[in-house]
Amino acid sequence: MTHTPNPAHTARESKEPVIVVGAGIAGMTAAFRLQQAGHPVRVLEREDRAGGRMRTVRRRGYHMDLAAILLIENYTQMRDLVRDLDIEDTTLRTNNLVGIRRDGRVHRLRANRPTDLKRSGLLPWSSVPAMVRLQADLRKYAGRLRWNSDMGEAATLDTETAAAYAERRLDTEFRDYVVDPMSAMFFNSPPDLSVVNFLFSMPAVNSEWFNFHDRVDTLTTTLAARLDVETRAEVTQVEETSDGVRVHWRREGEPEHTEEAAAAIVALPGPVAAGLCPGLAPSTLDYLANVPYVPDIHVYFGVDRVPSEPATCVLFPQREHADLGVITFNHNFAPGRAPQGHALLTSYYRYPWAMAHWDDDDDTVEALTHEIHRQAWPEMARHIEAHQDMAYVQRWKNAVILRKPGDYARLRAFNQGLDPRSRIQLAGDYLGFSATNSSLVTGERAARRVREVVTGGAVAAGRV
Repeated sequence: MTHTPNPAHTARESKEPVIVVGAGIAGMTAAFRLQQAGHPVRVLEREDRAGGRMRTVRRRGYHMDLAAILLIENYTQMRDLVRDLDIEDTTLRTNNLVGIRRDGRVHRLRANRPTDLKRSGLLPWSSVPAMVRLQADLRKYAGRLRWNSDMGEAATLDTETAAAYAERRLDTEFRDYVVDPMSAMFFNSPPDLSVVNFLFSMPAVNSEWFNFHDRVDTLTTTLAARLDVETRAEVTQVEETSDGVRVHWRREGEPEHTEEAAAAIVALPGPVAAGLCPGLAPSTLDYLANVPYVPDIHVYFGVDRVPSEPATCVLFPQREHADLGVITFNHNFAPGRAPQGHALLTSYYRYPWAMAHWDDDDDTVEALTHEIHRQAWPEMARHIEAHQDMAYVQRWKNAVILRKPGDYARLRAFNQGLDPRSRIQLAGDYLGFSATNSSLVTGERAARRVREVVTGGAVAAGRV
């Protein structure tokens, strides 16, 4: 299925054509920025619809955002894209109340109010000095933790695990009831996670949040409607030629397609990109093939009565449950996620659990989740089971990148080794911090490099 660009948004002048492989947020941002600059752009997507991990599924009136659910106001580049698409009226400032479970109760704090951590009762007053040290570190390192960077500056901080940092700079209480549950947002645990991930995640706990009124894929569906997106188009190879690129793709029931363009942007997970671009440098292919993604299984429950929990999400330290990481209350993020009078909740696990149960069928995963709810939060388990009218299991093979100490230094070396003059440019979460806004930023960076390659001139950062 091909979506024809809206004439009101096509470029004023025709320039060199570009092919983008992958219609996630990275690929479509790249395509949109190139289209703004006058390049004819064609997006090839293997799935039957665009969006990637910024996609929403509708079931029985529930809108289930499949991956990206939490958007923060310091996603400056995403906010700029929303403005440039003229869809600011589809967004709103949202509830940013976070809960952390401890000793059988939920301690709640507002994400943009660090002082709530003291008032919530989550930590003893003896942890206040640790909190002060953390805030000082965040101010000190702010310049190295930026969404629009290639993580080169952050690599200088990548010397220890989140657990080691907590033991060195914070205290045991802080480690167990703040650092550990924050690590669960990466489906991980502090001993296996670089301190950079923890430090990078903390602005989300010191920020206002925003979202789209009804569904998070408002952004990607708007982009898809304004671009030439060919769906069900499985790309099999991207090769650089003497004066451009050649892209091979197929669709069931059709002969193989071959298209040529001035350049291509491959916006797919690292291992997939490696398989499609065998002509890249051996060191590049080796890095791409070994990007350390971890899997995720999460389970949605629609219920016909809204629970009393006011938080958008409740985090579970391992002291509360070894496997369950987060329960989100999606109806509290923004309206439109559930029918009137109903609620939508989602349970997320740390990745070892997902790996252990990856091959289980959906009914088994749902039953296991009910049992885990009974162990971790009996009152909520009873509410879900008494009022459930929908369940949905979502699996992501390449959910998020597991960054251990030293990985950001390797990422810096990888980014520095990429050829900015190549007619095949890369975009995706593995080029920066593994988050939606970072993926978007890599798409803009790839578009800028492609423009420089095909026009033979420099293009200012942040300009189209």
